[in-house]
Amino acid sequence: MPPANLKLHIIFEFDVAAPEALLSDDHTNLCRKFSDLLGPLVLQGMPKVTAAQLAKAGASLAGHHYHLDAKNLSAPRIERTVLAAAAPHLTDAELDDLARQASGKTPGNAAELQRYLRRQALALVNEYRLVPCQVEGKLKSSGTVTEITLDATLNLTNGSVMIDEAGRHNRLQQGTGAVTVTAAAGAVRLGGNCEGHTLSGPVIGVSITDIADARDELIQLWQARS
Repeated sequence: MPPANLKLHIIFEFDVAAPEALLSDDHTNLCRKFSDLLGPLVLQGMPKVTAAQLAKAGASLAGHHYHLDAKNLSAPRIERTVLAAAAPHLTDAELDDLARQASGKTPGNAAELQRYLRRQALALVNEYRLVPCQVEGKLKSSGTVTEITLDATLNLTNGSVMIDEAGRHNRLQQGTGAVTVTAAAGAVRLGGNCEGHTLSGPVIGVSITDIADARDELIQLWQARS
């Protein structure tokens, strides 16, 4: 068979009036249901019909793939603020994906819903999403307290902060709220915790809740650098 030298896209969208029994599952199982339902005739038959039609013009089918998705339009929509609070590291499009995946299978309890969305979000995107920042803290030496600002990087995915190599030898005062993490030229200011020091520098973290409060500015900053 000769190698492929043309890519053919054929896209259909179907608006379906489905019975409630078909909509009772979450997004993954809903897609699986439609894949099983359409597979024998549509998903497997379409390539055969296409190959037969192409042969009339002397062309042959060198390969194919398909993408199936099902969006439950009747499922209760999760508010964007709830999604962003659980997953501030996701882009707007990825938050839409999270909402679709979570539809039809969301705990009623607010705390359980937050934990469920967090797990789903990390399964969706668990890569490090880093933005430059600065850490404002205090040094204590011989009874003297000195304020210091260190260049660093904030991981939007888990809230960890890594001090740049030049500043890792500094031993900052520890405790909750002991440091302030700033980003976007100071437009974002987040309270941070300094939990100790290692060979990699101070161990600093920012809560996901605080990141969520500044999510729009931070995700825009990450996207601008990506």
